[in-house]
Amino acid sequence: MEEIIAVLSEKLGLTAEEITDILWLALLQWQSTKTVAQEKQSVSFSVSHSDLSSVTNLPIEPPESSPPFAPSFSDKQNTTVPLYSSRPQTPPSSQAQDSLPLSVPNAPAIRNSQSLLRSLRPLMQRVPSQTSWVLDEEATVECIAETKLWFPQRKPMQVPWFELALVVDASPTMLLWQRHILELRRLLAQTGAFRDVRTWSLDVDSKEQLYLHPKLSVGATHHTPRTPEELIDPTGRRLILVVSDCISTLWESGTITTALKVWAEYGPMALVQMLPEWLWDRTALSEVPKVRFHSLAPGVANQKLSVVRRDRWRKNTSRDIKVPIFTLEPPVTSLWSQMVAGKGNTGAPGLLFLAAEKPSSVEVIDIPSDEEISPLSLEERVQRFRVFSSPIARRLAGLLAACPVVSLPIVRMIQDAMLPQSQQVHVAEVLLSGLFKLANPIQANTNPDEIEYKFDDEGIRRILLDSTPAPDTFSILSKWIEHRLGKSLEDFIAIVKKPQSDSDIAEYRPFAGVAMEVLKRQGSRYANFATDLEKSLLPDQDAAEAPIFPNLPPLHTFEFDIATLTIEDEVEAPPGIDLQPFEFEVATIQIQQLQNPIKIAEEAVVAKTGKSLNDLQKSLIEGTLNNQTYNEIATSIGNDPKYVKSVGTKLWQLLTEAMEQKVTKTNLKTVLNSGLTIQRRRQQAQRYIETLGNGVQLEMVAIPEGSFLMGSPEDEPKRSSRESPQHRVTIKPFFLGKYPITQAQWQAVASLPQVNRELDPNPSRFKGENRPVENVFWYDTIEFCERLSQYTGKPYRLPSEAEWEYACRGGTTTPFHFGETITSDLANYNANYTYGQGPKGIFRKQTTPVGSFGVANAFGLYDMHGNVWEWCADHWHDSYEEAPVDGKAWIENDNDNQRMLRGGSWYYSPVICRSACRNDCDAVYRSNYIGFRVACAAAWTQ
Repeated sequence: MEEIIAVLSEKLGLTAEEITDILWLALLQWQSTKTVAQEKQSVSFSVSHSDLSSVTNLPIEPPESSPPFAPSFSDKQNTTVPLYSSRPQTPPSSQAQDSLPLSVPNAPAIRNSQSLLRSLRPLMQRVPSQTSWVLDEEATVECIAETKLWFPQRKPMQVPWFELALVVDASPTMLLWQRHILELRRLLAQTGAFRDVRTWSLDVDSKEQLYLHPKLSVGATHHTPRTPEELIDPTGRRLILVVSDCISTLWESGTITTALKVWAEYGPMALVQMLPEWLWDRTALSEVPKVRFHSLAPGVANQKLSVVRRDRWRKNTSRDIKVPIFTLEPPVTSLWSQMVAGKGNTGAPGLLFLAAEKPSSVEVIDIPSDEEISPLSLEERVQRFRVFSSPIARRLAGLLAACPVVSLPIVRMIQDAMLPQSQQVHVAEVLLSGLFKLANPIQANTNPDEIEYKFDDEGIRRILLDSTPAPDTFSILSKWIEHRLGKSLEDFIAIVKKPQSDSDIAEYRPFAGVAMEVLKRQGSRYANFATDLEKSLLPDQDAAEAPIFPNLPPLHTFEFDIATLTIEDEVEAPPGIDLQPFEFEVATIQIQQLQNPIKIAEEAVVAKTGKSLNDLQKSLIEGTLNNQTYNEIATSIGNDPKYVKSVGTKLWQLLTEAMEQKVTKTNLKTVLNSGLTIQRRRQQAQRYIETLGNGVQLEMVAIPEGSFLMGSPEDEPKRSSRESPQHRVTIKPFFLGKYPITQAQWQAVASLPQVNRELDPNPSRFKGENRPVENVFWYDTIEFCERLSQYTGKPYRLPSEAEWEYACRGGTTTPFHFGETITSDLANYNANYTYGQGPKGIFRKQTTPVGSFGVANAFGLYDMHGNVWEWCADHWHDSYEEAPVDGKAWIENDNDNQRMLRGGSWYYSPVICRSACRNDCDAVYRSNYIGFRVACAAAWTQ
């Protein structure tokens, strides 16, 4: 066996633990082959020969995150639907003869299936059966030897410990999670760890009475209602898992407690929450007391669990319903399964529900009239969503604004194309935010992929469009039209402008309004298309009597006032430049003063164990908060590093139990001192748009004149002497690129006539039209500016170092224009490292599309911290001694080939991304973390 493991380890690069897991999973699957068929997970759909090009980019191989030899769990039957379409399907008999059924692997909804199975090991036990028997060979042989009689001896068959009832909340919001639930059921069934796995649907009738339906197949339910009592197993050998997001009235009204109380009395039961814990406060669980459960015996009923309360002032009562809760995250699931198995030293998170009782008297509530209620404006609704949602959800909502209607396949298309890091929880944040509503009614057996959503108000769409980069919304609209309507954008425009039939009007014209909004923002020839569409959709008065849309209500004339808004102290537009205002979102990180983090940790440990932290444990916490390594902590207290590390490992385990969340040396600062809040506000600046051809645009932001202190103050943490001395610099007005130069912009200019040197049209390592161009020499950027200047007639150039820092700061004096620290929620850098009180975060290991984080500085500039270093015009100087104070480039060392870089990149730590940080680099050096943005100084600024 050791030789086999050694060979597998050498050939496949697997560890011994991974090989053990594979063999263990294979054994479980082999044991269940008699009852559960193993099939490959796939989605089948029909597509004609002419449409094959639209699916050539689909992933054929399993995702990289899938472990080697990981089992595939799927439905027993495939669903035949056209990809990325929510329209009614054509019956097979009427399909074109040239259609081909293709089977394409479907990305798993549960990405950590192997780890999830491993976390359920404590439940995968076998116990003697009470009804089935097998031959006991040893006992039979002993009986024959002792009695000389051939009497077979029996023993109970070893069978799985539990059978499983999966009770799924049938509320409409749970349709978002149907793929997760199907995969969870397959995962639990195919392990063979449970005697039986059955799925039930939980809902209420017209009289607010709970009932169950056994799920017979995907999208079908039994029509005979069942009561919750039918799931009770007198032997206590049935495990009940209630799957829900706890959003529906079933939870808000407390109706669910009727079933929870019944199930908690007779056996083990738990709530599987689809949303992560940080979203629970927005559900019906916000007011439910949070506790920890312990069990000294395996498989006991919930009501026999011991409780450790967070709110110790509230006395425990017999009316409290004990419900363990976990998410589909292996660490949390493992705590619950160990608790069910009777490991008394393991506590699992839980909730205490108050059993519903009929009120003794009717309380009269004075409900305000509609006139007394002041509804939120559209801007306030969008702002509320932005404040309480995650950055990825905000980004997703802005991209969805480009879609006339939204469906889950369309959302997945956007996730694959623009937001690969997003998860289903971000989709739930957006679609359940109140900004969307159902486009059509849904039924209990509605396929989730056929449900369509639209914005609750078109004004919300316009607000989100204004805050999303035009190239992104244009790209999403093009993809939407291609996948939803099966046409290219140009074909769609042509059909809408000149429909050939009534069917064209019915199918394409309803989406023209949204298309016009997106095309206008894209500018160039597409803005002209939008104008033409408006003319065709809104005919002149002479044609009003014969409208193109006979089903639309008649047009009416109305009067309105026109207001002229005058903005003072703005940059005056030079001749030939049409300045336009634009809105953007600015983010500021505020650091809250919390109580002593060591005190927070100690109070949690005392509440859990009754013991205080010792001096070494406190030193470990203090050193970790100061970003010290184990060796540095051991040196400071005069102890052995190995011993300190071993104590630290046990300390993080202790804090994980006491704090009721995963604690490591890496995330300790975030857990104990997460006093960071991000304040967002809307601002306005001015820009002009340069058209580069083929729909490619360059946005240039007007930077007002002013003066600032260049360099870093001496008390700025982790500063460098090369940032000294601080000196005041006066900057004349100029224009700077809103984003770093993208690969699409680079390719457009690289195709222009050569001035001095050739340009590689596609030098970047990380490909993507909207990603910043990288791998460019300093001399390449000079050639770029010269070609651009020759093409436009405007003096484009690299910014000076002083202009760059002035523009980056945007009027701030802090290390970052965000404030005293930075977070990977707002910028792309190596977030394995921290600055100040900032937390660790995501190290993306590559560039991100420009403007991905949706926030700019006060001047309206994006990606000034991280993503790519940016070349400046200056030659390198070791300090600011004798530096110019007029903002011009400092180029005294004509023979020196060292040039200036500013801004940091995706590869570097946050200290390198500070506004004042400066670095030198050879002008003929290039890397995948070096790019640039351009400046333009009109004649009056020179």
